Amino acid sequence: MSQGSIGDASSISRTAAPVTGVSGTDKVSPSAGQPSFREILGQSLKEVSSRQQEADSAIEALVTGQSDNIAEVMTAVEKADLAFRTLMQFRNKLVAAYEEINRLRI
Repeated sequence: MSQGSIGDASSISRTAAPVTGVSGTDKVSPSAGQPSFREILGQSLKEVSSRQQEADSAIEALVTGQSDNIAEVMTAVEKADLAFRTLMQFRNKLVAAYEEINRLRI
């Protein structure tokens, strides 16, 4: 597993760069060398999709007889499951934060 992939949850624990000098319709840009939240989220979604496709391919190879290594198939399926569950927990935390912000009185 590569460092920073969705399965190791390091993408969730990264610190965000402070936002300064933003007003009106200005766009927030990440600090030099740091990926934006959008990039991190997009990369995480691609990683989950890739893991699910790998698991599907491994299952298909096992069923069609191209592979007889069930341990490899189970590993691919577990990696896909873990990546998906991690992404769902991240989504749940985002929704909870959004709901909390909506409850704030200004």
